[in-house]
Amino acid sequence: MPDPDNDLLRKALAKAVAGLPAIGRLSVVEAAADGLTSFKVVRDDHGVPRGRRWHSSWTELGQERAALLRAADLDPGDDVLLVCSSPGSAQADQAFEWLRAARPDAPTLRVDASAAAVITEVLRDDPLTRSYDLVVLRPRPDGTLELATVPLFPVQARPGAITTLTLHCEQGGPNGTAFAVVTWQGQEPQLLSVVSGALHPGSYEVTAELRRPGRVSFGLPHLTDDPRGWAELVADVPARLPVRPSDAGHLICAIEVCGPALKVAERVGRARQVVSTLSGRPGLSVSVVAYGAHSFDRSVKDVPVEVRAWRVDVAAAQDTLDELEERGPITQGYPFHPHAAQLEDMLAVVERRLSRDPASSVALLTIGDRPPHPPKLDTSRVLPCPHRHDWRAVATRLEQSRHVVFGAIVDYQSGDRLSRVWRQLGSAALANFDALDLRGLVSGLGLVPDAVPVPFPLIDVEY
Repeated sequence: MPDPDNDLLRKALAKAVAGLPAIGRLSVVEAAADGLTSFKVVRDDHGVPRGRRWHSSWTELGQERAALLRAADLDPGDDVLLVCSSPGSAQADQAFEWLRAARPDAPTLRVDASAAAVITEVLRDDPLTRSYDLVVLRPRPDGTLELATVPLFPVQARPGAITTLTLHCEQGGPNGTAFAVVTWQGQEPQLLSVVSGALHPGSYEVTAELRRPGRVSFGLPHLTDDPRGWAELVADVPARLPVRPSDAGHLICAIEVCGPALKVAERVGRARQVVSTLSGRPGLSVSVVAYGAHSFDRSVKDVPVEVRAWRVDVAAAQDTLDELEERGPITQGYPFHPHAAQLEDMLAVVERRLSRDPASSVALLTIGDRPPHPPKLDTSRVLPCPHRHDWRAVATRLEQSRHVVFGAIVDYQSGDRLSRVWRQLGSAALANFDALDLRGLVSGLGLVPDAVPVPFPLIDVEY
């Protein structure tokens, strides 16, 4: 049968703990047959109630009121609940009267039940005062990753509450995939707990259970406590989602092939280096596009942008680059407008080609020096494109509609102020022609052959 005294004590303690503010302390003082017990309860940075306990026997306290009040530690700023758990005990009754006299404002309770046994249950069953969220990664349309959270348990959730989430896990790092639970302090996340474990890449239906305030369990095997802090966890998040085997990627090398023969050969050589670095990527397709310059001389016909190879394998792309190097530079047009190239035409050709391709991860690597022609006369004094192609509009459509990732290899000196065109066409990976960091370049393009560890589970992943 239920114990009325025990229930009465539990309700009183639960009410006192529930009323405890974020900044404040609750003192529960129990006078029992064996002595005086003082419990100090505070809420931590996550709103979780934490308790400490001190006990003094009547022998230690003697019969002095002052000694008893020192042991009770009734701070004027504390919320206080006074309990006599041994009615009829002379010592407990005397102590209880002294406590009531010291804090006449405090609620009091005479019950035949032990506060020490009940208070642990009350703290464990306290409803949440802050919501709990799970840290996840959400892929953006361009393949980059954004740190986000998804709700687990709302305010007032109680132990035993269950939430089921559909999550995707990639290959984790040395600690595996981290399931990090946070609360919020204003706009800033506060790390509550982390468990990690090695999980096979794939989708999971994950059940999260609120075991008690401050403790969440996940229905997955082999998860263990992770000692890392927030900064260390976030530092391991990669910039981009790794390329999946089912979508190995499409690299388009667009090369400016007008100008001095040595410079053109060096541009083709840089493209060859990049393609060679990616020779271990299974299923990667490569395209090679060559572009020159507009002549603006009616006696000289423009050489149009050439698609030398489209979606071929690495070996075929290398052969195409060899042929391009052997052919040498395009001479038509170059002497007539040395300050711009057919960049805008190249972008239009790439857009047209991609419109007929199946959806895939595309990286456009432009290797050149000269800017594009504007669509109309402007302050640059560069003659407008004869076809009125607008490089900014085409590049924006490629990025927003086809989610193309832009990289560029440009000849510039340290400290040079790069033009807007190269900042945009190299937005994901911009490399110096004379100091080429191949690994950094292909990593920025999302084409690194090695697996990139992803430390958190992902949401909104489409396959």
